[in-house]
Amino acid sequence: MSTAPASGGTGKPLGDSGTVGALARRIAGKAGPLYLSMLATMAGGMVTAGVLGNAGTAQLAAYALVIAVFNPVLMVIQGALRGSTPFVAENGEDPRKLAPVVRDSLWLALTMGALGALLITTVPLWGRLAGVAAPTLAALGPYPLLMGLYVVVASVGASVTVLLIGLGHNRAVLALSLVTTVLAVALVPALVLGPGPVPAMGLPGAGLAVLAGGGATVCLSLYVARRVTVLREQPVGLGAPHWAGVRRIARVGLPSGSTLLVKFGTMGVLALAVARIGSAEAAAHQLLVVVATFVFLAATATGQSTVPLTARAAGRGDRAGVRRSLLAGYLVAVPVVVVSAALVWAASGTVVGLFTDDPDVAALVTALLPVLFAVVVADTVQALPGMGLLGLKDARPSMYTFAVCYGLLALVAVPVAGAGGLTSVWTVYAVATAGLVAGQGLAFWRLSARI
Repeated sequence: MSTAPASGGTGKPLGDSGTVGALARRIAGKAGPLYLSMLATMAGGMVTAGVLGNAGTAQLAAYALVIAVFNPVLMVIQGALRGSTPFVAENGEDPRKLAPVVRDSLWLALTMGALGALLITTVPLWGRLAGVAAPTLAALGPYPLLMGLYVVVASVGASVTVLLIGLGHNRAVLALSLVTTVLAVALVPALVLGPGPVPAMGLPGAGLAVLAGGGATVCLSLYVARRVTVLREQPVGLGAPHWAGVRRIARVGLPSGSTLLVKFGTMGVLALAVARIGSAEAAAHQLLVVVATFVFLAATATGQSTVPLTARAAGRGDRAGVRRSLLAGYLVAVPVVVVSAALVWAASGTVVGLFTDDPDVAALVTALLPVLFAVVVADTVQALPGMGLLGLKDARPSMYTFAVCYGLLALVAVPVAGAGGLTSVWTVYAVATAGLVAGQGLAFWRLSARI
């Protein structure tokens, strides 16, 4: 079997060891397009929320109800599908070996997408049982069904995105994200508000818009994947499912998806705990989360870009190469996150003013920016070895670490909020994130030592 580094069909080696500096430059080149694609996705989501905010309070509340289920479902699916990344990276040079991995990933996407769709379409049922207001339930209409269908479409799209990232075609991911955003910006206002001769459809129009845009993007994604990768000469039909291969990907990916679910659930508990303090604290907490999410995007993009390098180094039995990929990731992500956080801190008056004109909320946010800085930097430091564990095909230590650190955070959130307010909540959040740094780093070091 050849030991030549995989090229993913580009003719340029993606997996040679090189120096840490060379790896850092390569990772930066791959992470940049992913970072921009994440910004584009955020912009598309903001357009949908903003348009629905002008369509009526009940419709915005119904949208929030469905999205409260949709977001964690999609996070778990996307995390699970990342389990195919190391298998894609290892077989990126051989289309005959890559094709079964792609088929198994598609079957996992369809299976999890169908389960997610079932959960979302039952939102009216459990919403009624939970005592959601009647006007909100009435405003749902066919929106849960449309979003359920969209989950299946988005799952297939996520499997293609993972394939492109695993093969190093991150610019194609950016291009597809821009297409998705453009379609959202064009279709959502048109179908929700109905400018000109177009009838206003309200919330169902938003569902129809994302479903139509998502379907178009997925078709384009499948076409791009066939044209720019080694699969262009290898037929990849869906065929009958090979469940052993699907389970192989799921064993790697599901712990990663579960990690995201634990994090998402804990952040929900924090929001609830802060909401018990007061409206100003709740608003400030939400703004801090938004800023932290934006600053952290660079770490997410960098981490995803390091997974293929880690997987290929592990496949070669190159322990030093595995660890160099982590160090190179730090060289890329940490400076960007630190500089981004510092800029937000330095321009806090302007940045906070973009989100709120309430002086009490602004004062709370500004006072907690140093703590936010600590949280985001620590989150960056823990995220990269977490992605490294995914590249080593064992994300279970990440799941266990998050379960312990964030589980304890969720347990103490309410009493800490009652005793010390918003500052104490974010302080224990920083402590929990520091625990993740220790747990993730130790797990990566021990697992990489077995190579």
